[in-house]
Formats: sequence, C-alpha cells, structure tokens
Amino acid sequence: MKIIKVGLITITSLVIIGCSFFVKLHHINDNVPTYPEEGDGSLHVYLLNLDKSTDRLANIKPLVNGLEYSYTRISAVYGKELSQEYRDSVTVPDKYRILMHNDIGAGTIGCYLSHINIWKEFLLSKHSYALIFEDDVEFEPKKLKKLIDLLLASSEEWDLVNIDVNRHGFSKPVKQLSQLFRLVKFRARVGNTSCYLINRKAAMALLQKSLPISMPVDHYMMRPWEFNIKIRGVTPQIVHQSFGDSEIKKQEKPAPQIAFWYKVTSLLYQITADIMTMFGSK
Repeated sequence: MKIIKVGLITITSLVIIGCSFFVKLHHINDNVPTYPEEGDGSLHVYLLNLDKSTDRLANIKPLVNGLEYSYTRISAVYGKELSQEYRDSVTVPDKYRILMHNDIGAGTIGCYLSHINIWKEFLLSKHSYALIFEDDVEFEPKKLKKLIDLLLASSEEWDLVNIDVNRHGFSKPVKQLSQLFRLVKFRARVGNTSCYLINRKAAMALLQKSLPISMPVDHYMMRPWEFNIKIRGVTPQIVHQSFGDSEIKKQEKPAPQIAFWYKVTSLLYQITADIMTMFGSK
C-alpha cells in the first residue's frame, strides 16, 4: 500500500511538473511595432479569402454586405505557395510535434499567417474593433448585426469574442445580453477562428507573441491567461461553418507516424490548457 501511495505521489508530481512547462509557451517579439492603443470607436469587418476561392467570396459577400459595416477583403496566405525555406523560418516544427503530436502542414501555416496579417491591418487602422470572418461561414445578417451591437454596448466585458464555437466548453454565463443572447466564459478548451470580434488590446497582445508558429492559430488565440485578455463566447451559436471542405484540410498531408513520446507531451499540453482555461482565465 505504501509503495502504491508513493508511486501515485510520484506520478502526480511528474504530471504537475510536466504541465507547468505548457503554461506559458510564447515570448514577446521585440520586432513588432508599436500601434496606438485607442481607436475612434468604430468597427470594421475583415474578410479572409483565398484569391482562388471566388465561389466562397460570392457566397459570403452578400451576407457581409447585409451587416452594413465597412469591410475589407484580405487575401489569405496559401501555404503551399510558400517556399520551404520561409516555412522553416516562421515555425518551430519540433515544438509543434510536442504540442500537437503531428507535423505542421502548409495549410496550418497559411491560416496562421493570414490572421496575423488581419491583426496588423486592423492595428494600422483607426478602428477600435474588428469583426473577422473566414470565407466558409453562413449567418443571418440581421441577427448577427443585433448581436454585434449588443456586444459593442458591453465592450468592457470582453477583449475577444469567439462567435462561431460549435461546442461551448462548459461555458459559464457572464452577462445576459438580451432575451436571446448570453455572453459566456469558457471553462474548457475551444477552438475555431471562422468568426470572432476583437479589440485593439487583444490584437496587439496576440501579435506580440505570434511568431514563430508552434501551434494552430485557434489554439494560440484561445490562451487568455498567457495574453492577459478576456476571451468570451456567445450562446446560442448563430454563425456556422457550412461551405464545403476546409481549404486548410485540402492542403494537409496524411499525418506521419510520430513517436509515442509526443503522445505523452501532447496529452500534458491538453491537460494544462484545460486546467488554465478553467482556473487561469480572466
């Protein structure tokens, strides 16, 4: 019995020590320029779209127009067109394997760099808020416009609102925005970057630690304890990914066989992210 107890204590200690490594994974990049902290109070929409995806643009453009906000189309980065030398310069493949139990793909890199480009474009503007879309979503413009107006009226409650989350991470209510909409805090890991609302504070915090790439962008963004920002969600879900297969998945190759050790490190990373989401978030 004593041996079992000592063994359990030892294993628990090793897990705690291992998890502590994953609490803060990113370092501030000193090469990021300084941007104005305050905007003019306005919101601007940014639409991420590959140049070759004209069908997706045709599908989402009327929906974005229906929101009646000014918007900018941002040409997405097509990962396969990046040279291997450049991909190597902006990624940390070994760290990615430790965290994700996989090799980083061209699509993942392209998606990540595309969102960095949007954050930069937003921070160069005078706008206070950015509503960011990937081009594979559908929504009712009037309903989403109402939600955005409610969120802007409660802007002190959030820095980033992930609007298209198809599972709600054991969400905890933060504020009842209306009879229909509720602002929530996540208590477990969630992902997805297809539609989110962000302020200048969050964009700057994300940009400062964004490179090199060591995880997918949706994992990177949803680490509020690391960026000291308030990350929220909304129920019910009114934005949905629905336009065919992901362009990112189309660019990915089948995952190679990765050493068992990476399964262990990836599990520790997931445990840490869940713990920190529940107890370490603002």
